[in-house]
Amino acid sequence: MMMRNKRIGTVGATVLLAMAASTTVEAQTDRCHSELVKASGRATILGMGRARRLAIDNWQREVRQKYGERFMDFTYARQAKHECESASIGTLGQLNKRCNVSAYPCAAGSVADDVEMEQGIDSTFAIQRMLARLSYLEREQVDGEYGPITREAVRNFQRHHRLHVTGEVDEVTLKRLREDAGRRIR
Repeated sequence: MMMRNKRIGTVGATVLLAMAASTTVEAQTDRCHSELVKASGRATILGMGRARRLAIDNWQREVRQKYGERFMDFTYARQAKHECESASIGTLGQLNKRCNVSAYPCAAGSVADDVEMEQGIDSTFAIQRMLARLSYLEREQVDGEYGPITREAVRNFQRHHRLHVTGEVDEVTLKRLREDAGRRIR
């Protein structure tokens, strides 16, 4: 009898996990466009990061024109890829880099954010993405590490909203972050 109950419990858990996964996939599909958007950036000698940023900026311009601002955040794009290469021949040409990016544009406020927020999980990524949406962080600074840059962004947010300035995300700061970031998306 006990063995039978374990099997039923295992089957039930498997069914629930499959249903949750399919719901997440459906929600992701509803929020993402089916067209792969590709873009290239200008050549630059300012490094690979700058070359990638130029390509992403062009991708965002194209997405904004086609689908609107809600879909233009590259950090939410599905299957985002980038390829960078030397843009010239010769010794100095090796410093000149150009990047191409491609991704399926998705609405800001990813499924991962929604799931994290519903479950009460506020990962550093989710907090940084909200700070970036509100222009307290640059997109390149969303790295999942709660370091001095993120701490300073939280302090600036707290100062701006007249909250207790600690650099740490407490309940009041988190509530205000969620409200402001949600208002910004719509």
